[in-house]
Amino acid sequence: MDHLCSKCLCLASPQEGSIEESGVAHAAMNPCQLFASLVMSMCCHILSTTAWSVNNFLMTGPKAYLTYTSSVQAGAQSGIEECKHQFAWDRWNCPESALQLSTHNGLRSATRETAFVHAISAAGVMYTLTKNCSMGDFDNCGCDDSKIGKMGGRGWVWGGCSDNVDFGERIAKQFVDALENGHDSRAAVNLHNNEAGRLAVKATLKRTCKCHGVSGSCSIQTCWMQLADFREIGTYLKIKHDQAQKLEMDKIRMRAGNSADNRGAIADTFSTVARTELIYMEDSPDYCVKNLSLGLHGTEGRECLQSGKNLSQWEKRSCRRLCHECGLKVEERRIETKALPGHTWKMNNLLMTGPKAYLTYASSVQVGAQSGIRECKHQFAWDRWNCPDSALQLSTHKGFRSATSETSFVHAISAAGVMYTLTRNCSLGDLDDCGCDSSRNGKLGGRGWLWGGCSDNVDFGERISKQYVDALETGQDSRAAVNLHNNEAGRLAVKATLKRICRCHGMSESCTMQTCWMQLSDFREIGNYLKVKHDQAQKLEMDKRRMRAGNSADNRVAIADAFGSIARSELIYLEDSPDYCAKNLSLGLPGTEGRECVQHGESLTQWERRSCRRLCHECGLRVEERRTEIVSSCNCKFHWCCTVKCENCSQVTVKHVCARRHGGQGHQKRRHRGPK
Repeated sequence: MDHLCSKCLCLASPQEGSIEESGVAHAAMNPCQLFASLVMSMCCHILSTTAWSVNNFLMTGPKAYLTYTSSVQAGAQSGIEECKHQFAWDRWNCPESALQLSTHNGLRSATRETAFVHAISAAGVMYTLTKNCSMGDFDNCGCDDSKIGKMGGRGWVWGGCSDNVDFGERIAKQFVDALENGHDSRAAVNLHNNEAGRLAVKATLKRTCKCHGVSGSCSIQTCWMQLADFREIGTYLKIKHDQAQKLEMDKIRMRAGNSADNRGAIADTFSTVARTELIYMEDSPDYCVKNLSLGLHGTEGRECLQSGKNLSQWEKRSCRRLCHECGLKVEERRIETKALPGHTWKMNNLLMTGPKAYLTYASSVQVGAQSGIRECKHQFAWDRWNCPDSALQLSTHKGFRSATSETSFVHAISAAGVMYTLTRNCSLGDLDDCGCDSSRNGKLGGRGWLWGGCSDNVDFGERISKQYVDALETGQDSRAAVNLHNNEAGRLAVKATLKRICRCHGMSESCTMQTCWMQLSDFREIGNYLKVKHDQAQKLEMDKRRMRAGNSADNRVAIADAFGSIARSELIYLEDSPDYCAKNLSLGLPGTEGRECVQHGESLTQWERRSCRRLCHECGLRVEERRTEIVSSCNCKFHWCCTVKCENCSQVTVKHVCARRHGGQGHQKRRHRGPK
């Protein structure tokens, strides 16, 4: 289908000619270049043979922990996206072309826009670190429970899972502020605006409460502090940008060149400025005009809006601001676009099956399915069948029609992963239509404890997971019934591994009463639980005579009879596993030849220590030792700006691999002990 789109662009007026470029020398550079120092690794080139790049954030300061690097990078990226949104219809629009970091001097500007860049970057990093902490992505932190059980106000007490903003603030400060190692006024201004960004995250926190009481009377509430949507933080800081204060320094004391006088002048000037306000030192350049020396592209060619639904007053005036007030005219351009059939968008087949597969939960479902795959690979890392990628192709329905014990695990761990992620995201408030399970809050749970806090809503996760995952099984045969049974066993595993968490209340922490809630265990525990179920999986013996009759009623009765004696929490299968020792292309089995095994090492389990016997010897293969010299970068040092110089260090690694016996065919003298 063809579509005709209309756009309004700013162009030079024919009668007036183009506006001349500004030739005025300016010490400042476009403030969006600062983003590059905080976010992008474009400028960082490794002067060694090893090909890798590093974000400026990740190499500065003695406390820049690699544990948090992905969160820092994601947070800084969210700052870029929010900057582009907030300034989309301003003359300076946080352009992509300005995200090229060049010189250290280029970062020393201190305009109003630079103030926003520093603040939104620091806020984005703190926000992401805080959120990931509450989600349990870091081993050394979690929800802020420092006030749980304490009276917060009239009719409410602290409880639930408050977002740990103090942790996020502390780590973000170590990363972001490490870029400012100077002692001049510009460094002080940048550090001030970094802090203003972090304070914006705290200023926009929301108190979320749940009611408790008889028959929903809400006689008491449990409340916790939760991060606002990042858009609210961006809007808050945009207002601070519009109200930013220009800092007037004592130039006489600053010119004296005495560091003590410099610090004194800076301290005196900052004493009158609130920590939450954005500040700047230099007026912004003319963003209407193209100026290559400053990296400014001007507004000529920029799109603007004249009409449309739900436009703000600021958006409606964009043509006047970007075009007319910059001496340009508004030109309407019509563009014909063609929609290509079959190229609109693609999705994992988990997300497109069943009438109730809501796109609202698509990202959570996809993340959950991926976590199931990762857990499968971990649990079977040293088994003959090691959850290979070829066995995880969900693209064709026929690819999953086998019903071995390994297939049963794949179904169970996938369903568990989807349910787990949906439940966690629900409790974190990421989904609009659900939250913590407070259905039992205020009720007596046992001797000396009451239900309270923020229980993970496993019923919601189970319901939505079932709609997505079970929708893949449309058949009525025994294999479909087995797969649906194993899906349910995976979801029941999530419930079976829930943990009860309690907090004490009473005078002087006497713990006369406890408030308790149910919390998801680590997903590794669910994987371990299902691996035990896999090892104990039961083979289902169907009445083949009734199944062969071809009567659908007889089929259903035969299936019902076979399932009657099996617990819902147990894994089941129909077919014996094939020989995983041998390569079989028709079944997509790579065999164990070439697989790595472990013979010795610290903290190895008995199962891991026997991997060479299981993968090699029992499959008629020998163990071959292979030594490999690995050259990697070491003793790296970051140099401003922007290079990382490294030395090359070599290390010999020893691996043990299954190989064919000399002069033999392999797989012939195997002491076969099952499909493991």
